[in-house]
Amino acid sequence: MGWRGSRWGAGILVGAGILALAAWEWFASGDDALARIRSSGTIRIGYAVEAPYALLAADGRVTGESPELARLVTTRMGIPNIEWIQASFDALLPELADGRFDVVAAGLFISPQRERIAAFSAPTVQVFAGLAVPAGAREYGSYTEVLAEPELRVAALSGSVEEARLLARGLPPTRLLRVPDAVAARAALESGQVDVLALSLPTLRWMIADGASITTTQVAGRAVPTEPPTSFKVGFAFARGESRLRDTWNVAQTEVKGGPGHLAAIAPFGFTAADLAGSEPR
Repeated sequence: MGWRGSRWGAGILVGAGILALAAWEWFASGDDALARIRSSGTIRIGYAVEAPYALLAADGRVTGESPELARLVTTRMGIPNIEWIQASFDALLPELADGRFDVVAAGLFISPQRERIAAFSAPTVQVFAGLAVPAGAREYGSYTEVLAEPELRVAALSGSVEEARLLARGLPPTRLLRVPDAVAARAALESGQVDVLALSLPTLRWMIADGASITTTQVAGRAVPTEPPTSFKVGFAFARGESRLRDTWNVAQTEVKGGPGHLAAIAPFGFTAADLAGSEPR
């Protein structure tokens, strides 16, 4: 009987050790954000001001295409509180990796380079790249046309896909003005500090609606006019390793995306069902 008891006791200890090891491996993996969020009832969402994706309303409320969808998703997930954390555009992904926030809701374009440092949700909307010049100036329809004129100075958000693509296509860094946000980008163009502004088409159109004296064009894929225009899919970003949070978010996002509530929430920012990426409206 003593032998049986010892064997049983050893089994309990071994089993407890396996459970403890599994729990430690789960904790050490960093994939505990969802548990913490559910326990506290608060999710931390980072954003940078770039209308119409993310902006501050007159009363200080964080709004825009991405924050409004984030509200619908978190409500669906049963998370009652959002802590909004503003950062400069180029700091969003580094600070996400450092754990300052759990999700980025800032109209981030999904790109292979960004997917190496962050995990993305399923795409939310699909948008086109744009180029803007002062009203009355010569318009440019592709990055290639901009590169062909060596005197042109170009502004782009620091850390943006536009910045990366311009440099990859051969734009000398001396011709590129990196700016922290869309407000600074607009100021650089309107003041004559730069000749061309490279941003997403929805952002440039928002500027025009806000009174900016600029002209904007949709960026063609390359120099050949018959090639398709450059477009990007937008998504929410999560720290790598937080797959449980990202996957749970995706389920909730699928349930609300394209529904009447979602379409009504993004309509004030110029987005319609035709802009949704990867799904049809319900």
